[in-house]
Amino acid sequence: MNSDLSLASMRGWKIFPLVHTSRFAVSRPLLHDATSNEAQIEHWENQYPECNWAVATGEESGVFAIKFSLDAGLAAMREFGESDPRISRTLQVRGPNELLTFLEWPATGLPIFTSGMIAQGAHLLGEDSYVRIPGPGMRVDPHCEYVDREAPALPASEWLMERIHEGVSRYGVGQLFAFSRLANVARCVLLRFERKGHRWFCDFYESSGVARIRETLIYRSSETVVSLAMRGGAIMNCENRVRLYREIKIGHGSILLNLTSEQYNRLIAA
Repeated sequence: MNSDLSLASMRGWKIFPLVHTSRFAVSRPLLHDATSNEAQIEHWENQYPECNWAVATGEESGVFAIKFSLDAGLAAMREFGESDPRISRTLQVRGPNELLTFLEWPATGLPIFTSGMIAQGAHLLGEDSYVRIPGPGMRVDPHCEYVDREAPALPASEWLMERIHEGVSRYGVGQLFAFSRLANVARCVLLRFERKGHRWFCDFYESSGVARIRETLIYRSSETVVSLAMRGGAIMNCENRVRLYREIKIGHGSILLNLTSEQYNRLIAA
């Protein structure tokens, strides 16, 4: 097994290869099949020798990450480092345009649906999300590397947890629709919609809200947005329905969809 993958497995991380499927899909991560089982990892390594690899962030892997953009996120990275020096000592992965900071999953968990922006140029990657890590393929991110591969993922400080909650409130991450984890649900997809003139522009992202999974779809009516939400598995209780129509009236909004494997495959292949 590749030494980077072996290290990730020893950390107890649930990892998986990023598999490309179509020209509209950034990748088809096997997120819900992520594992630390060495036999399965070796099987994937042989099956997908050119793939990049990722860790499924969240409670099962015992880790979450903050991704700082090396342009828009420089100020946030400086602020975080000055307020909490341990951020510069925890495990980090450096990419061409970003720095990923890994931290131990807190015993109290993170605010629900906190995969999103918490400061300008800084994104939190928590439950139901993933982060690319060094591995054998390195086809998409050839310069992805650990700053110090032996560094531990340190616990988040009290200051950082408060800053995360503040960012959730400031940037509205917690305003995303609730969704249920049904047995037949394979993927959670973030739908962002916006009215431009007399058309509605719909974009579909991984649940983290970072990676777009297909080209923009354009519709004539706001009713189509409502239909997408209902057919896509969003919980349409009274509170969520009021929020949806309020965002439609404003002209933009976001909603998390629960898609079956068939729905997801149709979405990215269309």
